[in-house]
Amino acid sequence: MTVFILVILNLFQDLVFKQMRSSKNSLSLYIHYPFCKSKCPYCDFNSHVREAIDHKSFLRAYETELQFFSQKLRDKKITTIFFGGGTPSLMPIFLVEGILKKISDLWQVDENCEITLEANPTSFEATKFKDLRLACINRLSIGIQALNDNDLKFLGREHLAKEAIQTIEIAAKIFDNFSFDLIYGRPNQSLKSWSDELKRAINFGTKHLSLYQLTIEKGTRFFSEFQQKKFIMPDENLLAEFYEMTNEITVGAGFEAYEISNYAKKNFQCRHNLAYWQGDDYLGIGAGAHSRVYFDGEKNRYAITMLHEPNSWLKKVEESGAGIQKMEIISKKELFEELIITGLRLREGIVCNVEFNRQKLKSLSDQGLIIIEKNRLKIPDNFRLLTNAIIAKVCNAAL
Repeated sequence: MTVFILVILNLFQDLVFKQMRSSKNSLSLYIHYPFCKSKCPYCDFNSHVREAIDHKSFLRAYETELQFFSQKLRDKKITTIFFGGGTPSLMPIFLVEGILKKISDLWQVDENCEITLEANPTSFEATKFKDLRLACINRLSIGIQALNDNDLKFLGREHLAKEAIQTIEIAAKIFDNFSFDLIYGRPNQSLKSWSDELKRAINFGTKHLSLYQLTIEKGTRFFSEFQQKKFIMPDENLLAEFYEMTNEITVGAGFEAYEISNYAKKNFQCRHNLAYWQGDDYLGIGAGAHSRVYFDGEKNRYAITMLHEPNSWLKKVEESGAGIQKMEIISKKELFEELIITGLRLREGIVCNVEFNRQKLKSLSDQGLIIIEKNRLKIPDNFRLLTNAIIAKVCNAAL
C-alpha cells in the first residue's frame, strides 16, 4: 500500500500547478455588498446595518476597484460572477447593472457565465426578481433558513414562512436556476420535524440546496447567548443523525452531496463555489472581500483582503484605486494546505500531487479515513461527517 501511495503521489507531483497554470485564464468574480436591514444573531459575515447608503458613490468605487485589478488581469475570461453579502437583493437595480456593465467593458465574459445573486425572501425584494433577471442575473440564491415561523423568529429572520414559500414560487417562475439555504440542528428541533421540513423544501422543485448545521461563531449574538445558557444546542450524536438523515433524504430525491453542505441535481452545482473549492482563481471586490489570484505574467499566487468597514474601504478606493488591507504571496506550502482544506470538502476530493509523510498517509488510509483512487485523494462517504478532523490530519501529513 505504501509503495502504491508513493507511486501515485510521485506521478502527479506537479499536476496541480500545471492545472492551475492551464486554468489561469479563467477568473471568478465575487462582488461583496456589505449591508443588511438587520444583523442575524448567528451571522459572522462582514455585514453592516446603515440607515442611509450613497449607492452612487459605491457604484463609482466598485467600478474603480474593478478597473484597478483589470490592469493586472488583462488576459482573463470571466466564467462566474457572484453578488454576495450582506444582502445583495437590497441593491438598487442601477447598481447591479452598473457593476455588470463595467465587468463586460473590462473583460471578456464567457457566454455561459454563471451570474448569481443572494436574496432574502421579503415581498419587497421578490418584486425585483424580474428586473434582476433582465439585468442578466441568471442564478438566485435565497436565504430561507427555515420553513416555520418559530424558528425563523429564533434565527432573527425578518420574513415569515409564508413569505419564504411565496418567494420560492416567484423565483421558480423567473429563474431556471435557483437555490435556497436551510439551517438545521436548531435548538429543540427533532429529527422528524427536520425530515418533514426538508422533504417539503425538495418538493418546491429547486435543483440546488445549501443545508447547513447551525454553528455558534465567536463575535455573534448567539455566542454570548449560548454562553449564558439562553438556549441549548443538540449534542454531537444527534447532530450526526441530522447529517446522515439530510444525506439520505437528498440523495434519495436525486441530489448529489457534491460538497459537505451543498446538494445539487446533475449539472446544477454552484460553479462559482466550485471555483473556490477546486483552487481556481477568484477576485473579490468590495469591503471585506477576499481574493486568490495569479496576476498576468507572475508565477506566484496572491492572497488579497479588502478593508472590512464599508466607509473605510470606500475612502481608500477613492484615494488609491483599491481598498486593499493586505496583499501577500502564497507560499507553496500554504497553497497545498489551502487545496487540501477546500478540496477535501468536495465529494470528488483533490488531485494527489502533494508530498506527504508516507507513514502518516498510510495510517489514514489503513483506518479508512481517506481513499486514494487513480489520481485523487478523497474522504469516503461514510466518514464525511468527520471532514474537518480528517482535513486537519491530512494537512498534518503534508510535508
